[in-house]
Amino acid sequence: MKKAAIQLGISLLLFAGIWFALSRIDFVGDTTTETIGRETERRIGDLLLKQLEMKYQKADNDSLLAVIDMIHRRICEANGLDPDSISVHVFDSSTINAAVLPGRNVIIFTGLLKYADNAAEFAGVHAHELGHIAENHVMERMINEFGTTILLMMSGMDAGSEILANILRILTTTAFSREQEREADLKAIEYLESAGIDPVHLGNFLLRISTMESGRRVPEWVSTHPDTRTRAAEIFEAGEGMDGGFEPLYDGDWEALFE
Repeated sequence: MKKAAIQLGISLLLFAGIWFALSRIDFVGDTTTETIGRETERRIGDLLLKQLEMKYQKADNDSLLAVIDMIHRRICEANGLDPDSISVHVFDSSTINAAVLPGRNVIIFTGLLKYADNAAEFAGVHAHELGHIAENHVMERMINEFGTTILLMMSGMDAGSEILANILRILTTTAFSREQEREADLKAIEYLESAGIDPVHLGNFLLRISTMESGRRVPEWVSTHPDTRTRAAEIFEAGEGMDGGFEPLYDGDWEALFE
């Protein structure tokens, strides 16, 4: 009994020390040491990716992966982003969803790729997810929603896969705020126009996904990216003021990539 009490006391002291240390880190501000915040974020992202890899198989369709990489690089390079600083992970799943995890990780499910009518629609979704990264929305959410859980996870004690799985579930199935969605949409429009891709395709995707046949299960992407109909209208309005002259994105057969 005495030994157990001592061990508990040591654990509490360790936890309190880590709590204090992590409380000094400003995850979303500019005043903290950049390397400390980035390293912590990377570690969280790695832990969550391992959870995903235990649940889903990574896509091994080389032709599809090459097209996704081409689109990713085109958007990044046109906007002064380092494409290699952002990791794109494609998982085989019928789930119609895409998400962003800490550590600059974009998660794409093949269900969303198949739902897109063409490469430009996927490019619109991808640009939107890149917008969430640019605006640091993921870490803002984690600090606001999972502060204590993050501390447990980063403490070095065994927080268990159940906590990680719960964080992953919330990040991939619950909504960003309306303001965060608007900021990511604005970034997406900017990114797409700079890359020579018509943003109207993102509007088309949003509009179509918001009017799915009644009785069908609502795609997960809707639950994490709400107000799709309103957002589609705003994107169409923004596109009306553009000069056009958009360059072809992919001249192959999009649907054939999934055969």
